[in-house]
Amino acid sequence: MSNKILPLTITAALFVAGCSIHESKSENGDGKNKNVSISSPFGGLKVRTDQVDPKDTGLSVYPGARLKPDTDEHHEGKANVNIDTPWFGVKVVALTYLSDDPQEKVWEFYKKDLSKYGKVLECKPGSPDMSQQRKDKNDLTCDKGSDKKGMNIQANDTQLKVGSEDRQRVVGFKPSGNGTEFSLVYVITHGEKKDSI
Repeated sequence: MSNKILPLTITAALFVAGCSIHESKSENGDGKNKNVSISSPFGGLKVRTDQVDPKDTGLSVYPGARLKPDTDEHHEGKANVNIDTPWFGVKVVALTYLSDDPQEKVWEFYKKDLSKYGKVLECKPGSPDMSQQRKDKNDLTCDKGSDKKGMNIQANDTQLKVGSEDRQRVVGFKPSGNGTEFSLVYVITHGEKKDSI
């Protein structure tokens, strides 16, 4: 066994040895909405896909919008994920909605709603925010590619963003028939110096 594999094996064994896993399914018995909680001496992971409250994003739900239904393959409508360890942590609350209104109308609603948290970045083709540069390592930008959290950002994503790299609210948009599909996302991260998440 190589010198690199041995420490990984020992770490994995210690993690599993003190690990407890709890899983629960939705009460209606369809098996679609699951909650998983994993605890260990090294941290925990919690995933909720049933009772995700849009208030946890700090944003309003667009009037008349409906939660995107799950498919057999994907739980697309909502999730609340929390990973917390002494070394890093991330919390993501995400909900996806459908509206019959055009994207411009939904965009204007969320541009106003997000403004209560600071300057809103308009990340779409032609926006001056697309070329905004980071002055501080925690500044939020419309960078494409992968951000510092490794989240894949597609070149055609149209988003409104507010906050900082370690505490941000994002509303992403895409067409859906004659209407709009949009996602409300709240992301909080911390490094070794633990912030409350």
